[in-house]
Amino acid sequence: MDRPVPVENWLPWGSPSQEALVVLPEDPSGDLDFVLAGGPSRTHQPVVWLEHAHRTHEVLVALSGLLTVRAGDDVWALPPQHGLWIPAGLPHAVRAGSDSRFLTVYLAPDRSRDLGPDPVTVAVTPLLTELVLYLTSQDMPDEARHHAEQVVIHLLEPVTPSTRITVPTVEPVARIVHELLDDPGDERTLAQWARHVGLSPSTLGRVFRSASGQPFGRWRLHLRMNVAMARLSEGARVSDVADAVGYTSTSAFVAVFRRETGLTPGAFRDAARSPHDTSREDGDGGSPGRMGDTTRLAPTPRAPDLGVDRIATSHDQIA
Repeated sequence: MDRPVPVENWLPWGSPSQEALVVLPEDPSGDLDFVLAGGPSRTHQPVVWLEHAHRTHEVLVALSGLLTVRAGDDVWALPPQHGLWIPAGLPHAVRAGSDSRFLTVYLAPDRSRDLGPDPVTVAVTPLLTELVLYLTSQDMPDEARHHAEQVVIHLLEPVTPSTRITVPTVEPVARIVHELLDDPGDERTLAQWARHVGLSPSTLGRVFRSASGQPFGRWRLHLRMNVAMARLSEGARVSDVADAVGYTSTSAFVAVFRRETGLTPGAFRDAARSPHDTSREDGDGGSPGRMGDTTRLAPTPRAPDLGVDRIATSHDQIA
């Protein structure tokens, strides 16, 4: 059954202020009559899938725009050509920015690789992308499909570094984090934040690192870069993004962004918004193609109203 739970404003580019609909996972031990299923999708405006889970493993691959995934206290920002493997049964929420194109791949747990109990960033190669699109064909011989599926599974390799950022919920770190989520450009130092919450700088430094997994300065930089990627992917001016994430000098922001991502902000924005070959995609954000013969599955119930204007239905193919 479904149950509502409150959604926090967990990202400055993220969740709507409404209740989440948590879809409890089905029993993953049941037979799934496919190895891979899914296909390509696109959005014409920001879309949020509220917290849900699948009885299959899931791989999300960003082609253009930006995908943001949250599971528990962890958030992954996926720019173009980045992917995330999500294990079966794990509750997660997803946001796709405006004019995003992405692939969704569902994998039967007993017939594919298991990369562990937590989401894992995976390598995305042109071969992987083309194979996923190739597998949407409904007229493929079984032997050819089997070989292509095995190659896709083999290509799903974990990579580092990950784009994960932890959003702590323990006080007093949570108080600082939420203020930074509201204003990523806040320039207060660790010592100033320590006075703000009534701790010594050394104590706050230890507590923050324990809660977030990173030193305060590194965590804030990671947050700022994620926010910058999200805003650039939606076409914002570089100078405006620099100001929003706390840089008074655009050139300093450009230097840091390039150091962290390997691209200048302008190049990243162009790559995120460049048209992807949509010859095998649905042009209107409707139901995407499926990989393999999934018609033998039981009919999927109608997707619940999640309070968004457009639902890219690849997330609704398999509950």
